[in-house]
Amino acid sequence: MTITGGRAATRITAPGLVIGTVAGLFAALFALVAGAPAAWAVTGGLLLAVPLAVFGAGCSALRLSGRLRTGAFAPIALYWLIAFPLARLIQEVGTRLVVGDGFALPPQPGSFLVYQALIGIGFAIGFVWVQERLVRGGA
Repeated sequence: MTITGGRAATRITAPGLVIGTVAGLFAALFALVAGAPAAWAVTGGLLLAVPLAVFGAGCSALRLSGRLRTGAFAPIALYWLIAFPLARLIQEVGTRLVVGDGFALPPQPGSFLVYQALIGIGFAIGFVWVQERLVRGGA
């Protein structure tokens, strides 16, 4: 990859990393405001930020490679329809492992995943909007 190609890759994958990280930090902040114990909020925030940042960078990399077309929402929505519930499942199970009673799936895991998939579509809308603004330099 050339320097120019490397800069382009950084420019398109960095927003995905940032979006995922910020989403996890907001989750931690909202949990603290809602009265969750600090250990639970921080652990949950980190365990959401890391997978969302990884999936965000992955989505951005797929867009850069041309596998997910820029300007086409449906493929990105499908990506987040799968990735967002996985990130939330990692957060739920991981937080329970670290500060809870051990390994436990969320109550009604099927319903949990379906609901998170619906939320993932909204996340996809925000992801595309923010990434388009950051990649274009605020255009």
